[in-house]
Amino acid sequence: MRGLPPGRKPRVLFVNTRSALGADVAVHLELIRNFDPAQVEVHIATNRNAVDLEKTLGILKQVPHLNLLVCNLGYEVTGKSRGKLSKMASLFRNLGAMVSLLRLAWYVRTRGIDILHATDRPRDALFSTLLARLTGTRNIIHVHIKWYPEIGRATTWALQECTGVLAISQFVRQSLIDGGVPPHKIYTALNATDTRDFDPERVPRGFLRQRYHLSEDTPLIGIVARIMLWKGHMELVEALAKVRQILPNVRLAIVGRTDALAASGDTYEHQVRRRIAELGLEAHVIWTGWLDAMPEVMADLDVLAVPSWEEPFGLVVTEAMAMQRPVVGFASGALPEILTDGVEGLLVPARDTEALADALIALLQDPERRREMGRRGRMRVLTQFTPRRQAEDVERIYRNVLNGEPDRTPVVTTC
Repeated sequence: MRGLPPGRKPRVLFVNTRSALGADVAVHLELIRNFDPAQVEVHIATNRNAVDLEKTLGILKQVPHLNLLVCNLGYEVTGKSRGKLSKMASLFRNLGAMVSLLRLAWYVRTRGIDILHATDRPRDALFSTLLARLTGTRNIIHVHIKWYPEIGRATTWALQECTGVLAISQFVRQSLIDGGVPPHKIYTALNATDTRDFDPERVPRGFLRQRYHLSEDTPLIGIVARIMLWKGHMELVEALAKVRQILPNVRLAIVGRTDALAASGDTYEHQVRRRIAELGLEAHVIWTGWLDAMPEVMADLDVLAVPSWEEPFGLVVTEAMAMQRPVVGFASGALPEILTDGVEGLLVPARDTEALADALIALLQDPERRREMGRRGRMRVLTQFTPRRQAEDVERIYRNVLNGEPDRTPVVTTC
């Protein structure tokens, strides 16, 4: 394959087959909004079958110079059909998706697209890799999760066949290497948070506390995550029991939707609720469900808890930091890449509920320390986790991929 012609900016086509917006697609939309039009020409094919298509289009139509295609890119496999159709077969369960693949192949060729950019989700990864095969175009799979053996046949194949793999953290990068992806094809660009949206000077307090009748001096811990095993809700509940002994009026806000991760026919959320009841914590836990007003949620928290076992990045971490809220989490996954223990928050050994409780108590009892950590957290986001920095990293990665060069993205470390 030839490299990028001198003086020409790369032409990139994002492939979004998703049926609903998720954190990974949100990262792509943020990238698209922050690319420099002088550095990259952006196209996106998005799925007209998405349940929140209008929301996606509302974001994309605000981007100048964007080439937008709305296509039939398939449906999710749900209900009784799950298990009967493989993830690969689900992509082609209707003729429209196959026609769209051929039409996009024609589009890629006639528009001179240089790179395809898709997420690691099976349909995205499969569709973009097949499109690359049909057109001879380079393609990047943007990996937002830790690699693991059960990642799926479609994604595994795509990681083997793609030109480059874009990891969202050094933790994810190492997991890909451990999974057999050649290091030379892995590039890294850390995620970002828009501090214009997450700005404590512009976002008023009171949204969460007024809704649940909490006073200003009620100690409030929050966890913002899908309710699933590795996000650590159970460990946080165990820690909360100890926190309550020291701070009897403490509250925990569980913000997020349940995930269909089951064990012995019992959902994880039911297990967490049962443990809360066993510990007598019902009056101390607030189940909010998912809330779209995330800056307002962060504004009301005293501490954000991130007890994930191995968080690939954790956008909620940089969002809390941007809102000047300290973070307490496990020293695992990518969290040590995002915050420094004792500076922007506290990190404790993974799954150590006693240490987690002690860290929460220490910060809840020390408002001045919380304020200082919050101040430092926002400063770090403003310098290291801005959307424009992320866009610049990816713009550079496009050129490296097209010219066959290894990753040159600088690794940020903290002294």
